[in-house]
Amino acid sequence: MPTEISAKKPLLIPVALVVVGVALAGCGSDEGFKGVAEAAGLATTPQESKAFVREARPNDLEYVPVGSSVTRAAPRKPVEDYKKIEAALEAKQKANAAAGDTAKALGATPPPEPAKLPRN
Repeated sequence: MPTEISAKKPLLIPVALVVVGVALAGCGSDEGFKGVAEAAGLATTPQESKAFVREARPNDLEYVPVGSSVTRAAPRKPVEDYKKIEAALEAKQKANAAAGDTAKALGATPPPEPAKLPRN
């Protein structure tokens, strides 16, 4: 049973990939193929926000523009607070080291001897 592949079948896959690529490219931008993609039902337009979303968000969102630096005054903690935090962390480190040494010492004990069964 010989099988014959027509010359048109190998071209079907590249043509299908081009069609899918154009359709997906139309969904990605506001110009070009998007109008055609919307007409074909392959692209969507953004919806208007729901009422509860509009009510929950402020009218003027104060975003920091990309590439700019923040110029607001940030309160800094005094140096004494950092010293207290550092002392607490060092105390916790010492407590953890002591607990680790205890665990290491308990883990170094030899295992118990197996139980001896009585002989009758």
